[in-house]
Amino acid sequence: MVENEIMLEKSARIHRLDKSNADFFMKNGFLAMTYKDGEEEKTLDRVFLHRAFPFELLWKYISVISDDGKEKGVIFDIEDFSEDAAALIKTELERKYYSPTIKSINSLKERYGFSYWRVTLTDGRNVNFTMQDTFRNIIRLGDYGAILLDVDGNRFVIKSISSLDRKSYRRIELYL
Repeated sequence: MVENEIMLEKSARIHRLDKSNADFFMKNGFLAMTYKDGEEEKTLDRVFLHRAFPFELLWKYISVISDDGKEKGVIFDIEDFSEDAAALIKTELERKYYSPTIKSINSLKERYGFSYWRVTLTDGRNVNFTMQDTFRNIIRLGDYGAILLDVDGNRFVIKSISSLDRKSYRRIELYL
């Protein structure tokens, strides 16, 4: 019984990563990390970052996973790292969680369980995408925003539904 408790304690322990025990760098175009494992310093040639709270806490509680799928630790806050390491972490997360922001909804049509969207993004680009089961693929962010998930797994963000122009709001209103 004591052995099971020790195993549980080891598996439930969170290894907190910060600038005192870890550093990030680029290697062959991939995010890599050196970290202390006890007294031994180790290097991982490629690591993957996963947000624990991808909608609320963008720069906190980030799991660092090795290429063999094992969690090596958790970044509680990217501000716990040097400016250079924090910039690398932020760039990697922005690449992984790329979510363009919708400025206006130009057209929205529904046919046979699919909805076809034509939107303008805040960077001025016009984009078309398709959603299946629209009601289930619009995730509300509190009282104000929403995330739209298309059939290809892309995420589109509406930061403030109330800031949409009147026509855009009327097009999406049914789904909210």
